Amino acid sequence: MTPTTSPAAAPTVTLVVPNFNHAHYLPESLGSIANQTRAPDRVIIIDDCSTDDSIAVISRFLADRPGWQLIRHQTNQGVVRGQNEALAIADTGWIGFLGADDALHPTYLEKAMARAADHPEAGLVFACCEIIGPHGASAKRMLRPMMLPAAGSAMLVPSDVRRILRVGDNYFSGTTSLYRKEALQALGGFDVKLGSFSDAFLARRLALTYGCYFLADVLGYWRIHGQNYSTATATDPASLNAKLAEIGTLIRQSSLFPPGYDAAFARRNRFGAARMVLGNATAPTAKAARVSALLDGNALDTHLLAWLLSLGTAGRLAALAWVTLRTRPMSLSRLLAQTGVRRQIIAATPAYRAP
Repeated sequence: MTPTTSPAAAPTVTLVVPNFNHAHYLPESLGSIANQTRAPDRVIIIDDCSTDDSIAVISRFLADRPGWQLIRHQTNQGVVRGQNEALAIADTGWIGFLGADDALHPTYLEKAMARAADHPEAGLVFACCEIIGPHGASAKRMLRPMMLPAAGSAMLVPSDVRRILRVGDNYFSGTTSLYRKEALQALGGFDVKLGSFSDAFLARRLALTYGCYFLADVLGYWRIHGQNYSTATATDPASLNAKLAEIGTLIRQSSLFPPGYDAAFARRNRFGAARMVLGNATAPTAKAARVSALLDGNALDTHLLAWLLSLGTAGRLAALAWVTLRTRPMSLSRLLAQTGVRRQIIAATPAYRAP
């Protein structure tokens, strides 16, 4: 008799929602989890001592959902400590973290967990996300990552990741990333000292160590509203400089990263921070000073940017072009070559609608 081979057990997943005073957005973030076509095996909501109506909103979602759990902090401990706390108690093979102000596409877990089952060796599975505003879908649909790691869905082995990090960055969206728990713990979890950079840095280490799977679909929605946890750190020059210096040291101490990646990482994150500031409503002079500081620039940068920003929309575009030339964040030829693919990815998914 020919022996039969039992099929491997289907992978399991926990979704974690760290929250601090996002009661207004919780119905959308938690609603997007409740509406998944493939339900999570466990949901852990960590409230970091909110002072708004968050607990009341969360309690409504916990009713009749035995797999959902609330952890309440009596003092504010920060997002990263909450993530590590959830990582320690999650009893599933995979784990994801959703910002309380963000949301997921209904098929996110269905598609991501199918790839996790196909590629159990991967350190993470991640997808594209669409930027939305405080009130939902934006008039102009914007895809992230700006530069795609591949022209379509693909498994990327560590050598592939090293190659793509030479020409671009910020491929990994925390909103749409699922991490293999064992791999995440093997690398020590999230580094509290890195604050809002901890997930992005850890995603790079996971991908460079174990490889990763990229899903070329819009499966999440990253909300930009001016009070984002990551935005507050990234657009403060002193905080940004401190984090980039610390991460630069960690990169140089590791053999995982391509040569010169410490400088490239800093340039790319300065570009991202400057681009965010250029898009806000600050007065031109103040905006120019902030952007120049984020670029670690000089008086010439400040004066040139102030003049350009005084010229209206055309000047703002020129300022963005100047920032791009100063920081060289990515291969522009590769970015332009992907224009059609990015449009196809966006067009394949209807505009965001709150659950």
